[in-house]
Amino acid sequence: MKTYVLAVCGALALLGSALIVAKPWVTIRHTQPIVVKGYAESVVIADSATLTAAVSFNDENNADAYTMAGETLEKVKKIVASILKADHELVELQTSVEEVIKLDEGGKKTNAIDFFTVTRRVRISSANVNAMEELGRALFDLNAQGVRIDVTGPDFFVSDIDQAKLELVKLATLNGKERATLMAESSGEALGSLVSARQGVIQITKKNSSETSDWGIYDTETIEKVVKMVVTLEYEIKQ
Repeated sequence: MKTYVLAVCGALALLGSALIVAKPWVTIRHTQPIVVKGYAESVVIADSATLTAAVSFNDENNADAYTMAGETLEKVKKIVASILKADHELVELQTSVEEVIKLDEGGKKTNAIDFFTVTRRVRISSANVNAMEELGRALFDLNAQGVRIDVTGPDFFVSDIDQAKLELVKLATLNGKERATLMAESSGEALGSLVSARQGVIQITKKNSSETSDWGIYDTETIEKVVKMVVTLEYEIKQ
């Protein structure tokens, strides 16, 4: 009799445990939404570019250094005009003058000026992105001719990037809904209404790049770029 009572108690205990385990599963299955991520990407082509060129010249005389830097800058402008023709905008930026102090035999600074360094800068902008790429190489090659020039860029931008983003929102949302539908149907359920949707940060990267950032990326080094978007969607399950 004692053995029978123990067996019955054990069976009841097992049944109670099964109910405890099963209850959360039923709750999750019927009240929690399906959460999915939708993904989309598209290739965009830059339609504008900018670069900055800075030429420097050293001389013991400040005025001579300024004049020579100006003559070098004119050489830069001629190269810009020959490559970009009239399809560009050139803006002269602030000129800087640096006094370089003489050092004594021990390497300590003296009160005398050794020479002046004058740096003159220009910023060039153009919609001819391919020519801007060529211009960047041509200006940098002036270093081989003894010209002290620092070239920053070109940086390439897409003017209608907002339109590309809107299209990606639609595509990523459709992708996410397809995934949610597949998950629901594979479990013998039907997809219900959309509960919430969250857009992730935009990633604009080089082609074939897996680079991402929590704050988003905007590649400016390449003409052809890839815009990527992830959305997080929550759907109800139909009862």
